[in-house]
Amino acid sequence: MSDVPGPPQPGPPQPGPPQPAIRHTSRRSALTQQEKRLVIGVCALIAAALVSTATFNYIVLPMIMSLDASESQQSLLRQLPSIGALLMIFIAGVLGQRIGPRRLLVWCGLLMAVGYFVVMVSPAMGVTSAGMLLGSVGQEGIFVVSVGMLSAGLADPKARASGFAMLAMATPLVYLVAPVAAGALVGLTGWRVVIGMWVLAGLAAAFLAKRLLPPDEASDTRVELWTPALAGFALACLVQTANNISQAGWAATPTIVWGGAAILATVGLVVLMRRLPEPSLDISVLRHGGFRLLLVVILLVPFASMAFYATVGAQFVYGYGVFATSLIMIPVQVTSLAGAWLSGRMIRRSGIRATGTIALVLTSVALFLAATQRVSTPVVVSLLIVCLYSGALTAANAPMTNAIMNLAAKGSEGSAAAFRGASASLGNAIGVVIMSAIVFSTFQSSLTASIQASGGDVSQAVSITTSLRDGVSSEQVASQYSVPMTEVVAADDDQQSAMVQAYQVQGIVGGAVVLVAALIFGLYRGPSAPKRSHRRRRRVTAEPK
Repeated sequence: MSDVPGPPQPGPPQPGPPQPAIRHTSRRSALTQQEKRLVIGVCALIAAALVSTATFNYIVLPMIMSLDASESQQSLLRQLPSIGALLMIFIAGVLGQRIGPRRLLVWCGLLMAVGYFVVMVSPAMGVTSAGMLLGSVGQEGIFVVSVGMLSAGLADPKARASGFAMLAMATPLVYLVAPVAAGALVGLTGWRVVIGMWVLAGLAAAFLAKRLLPPDEASDTRVELWTPALAGFALACLVQTANNISQAGWAATPTIVWGGAAILATVGLVVLMRRLPEPSLDISVLRHGGFRLLLVVILLVPFASMAFYATVGAQFVYGYGVFATSLIMIPVQVTSLAGAWLSGRMIRRSGIRATGTIALVLTSVALFLAATQRVSTPVVVSLLIVCLYSGALTAANAPMTNAIMNLAAKGSEGSAAAFRGASASLGNAIGVVIMSAIVFSTFQSSLTASIQASGGDVSQAVSITTSLRDGVSSEQVASQYSVPMTEVVAADDDQQSAMVQAYQVQGIVGGAVVLVAALIFGLYRGPSAPKRSHRRRRRVTAEPK
């Protein structure tokens, strides 16, 4: 008991006002029991929802071959997870207000389990596609509502810093285990067993939401769903337009159809937003200039995608198999965990802006270091660079999420989380279009030159490039692990050299883009907590008047 009064005593004698403030925030950084329960519940839900994302690329090819999918069905399968997610992304924020976030999370977990169960037992691609769509809708609902619920439940800035740092650990924890398990299970038992993992994850999410999250407050809110549904549909069409530009070109029929649908949906959304007296799609957060800047940062960061191309290199240049690739990525995930932990401590000590800027600059440095890679570079050196990239990027996620959720007014956390997710999805899709074009055009150009110099068949370069590009959709890049290559069994020296040159270009371009994101984040100055509290109090006192 004598230790309890010790810490406060040195505080008052210290001259100047900053000391008591620092001690106060330091003590408050510890989470209360209720806050710990909320954070653990949200992290567990996010982890459960991430299982399918982390293992998606391991079941794509086995599923396609098992169900004898056509080329169009293969393309649709790769795009369905992102379509389902984007259709749900804005609806989730609104439904959370309408039926309560905990109830919605339980439903989303069950929907995830039902959808993936349909995939697990499906006899044909049509049934598989329907199940994949349902599962993706439930998964995205968990992502959006969980982040909004965490932000709403952690009002204190220091507690919020701890909460979002713990949330950032969820991704590397899942990627530490799930890909290794999937790589082993696919080879031993088949892809349906991996889908069974997804079903169990959905059931676990529903159970954990019911047991760990606080009960919903009574609400008689009635909101329309047309505006969030149209917004999600427009975004899904826009992302699919970008995906089809990457795969089929600007003038391809799918590109034109998706682009036209995006325009029509956007026009319909604008008309509804103007005519409805109280549209449920909350765009008030977009009026804050800082919020828009942060959305740009979140959009730019996915352009790097270094982890995905690193796994391509592990297979193509170093000759590792699927399971071996998942094993050598374990140190990368451990570094990510360390980055998330360090990020939380830095936010509490140095603030959100400094932490995010430093982490993004280090991410950019790692990408520029990737440009120094050669075919002869030892795999340990390449792995260390990927570790630096992954650790720094994970460290940046917590302050980026923290900053954007800090700007959400009370009751608008779901909307802010939805716009955050939408920006990340759009950035991922656009990044795939730009980076895959740069990477694979560099690869094809280098390989073509080598084949011409040796008097070989130039069409071989086109064939190999096409086989590699087929595995690059926004969903598969988000999975971080490349699709196992079947057409390119053993790469010769020319192919390895071409891939390394493509990797170098990816590092330079990705590093430059992330550096721009770091500069934007560094220039951004968010409102301080006291000012936000003052504005809230002023609104409350003004209402009775």
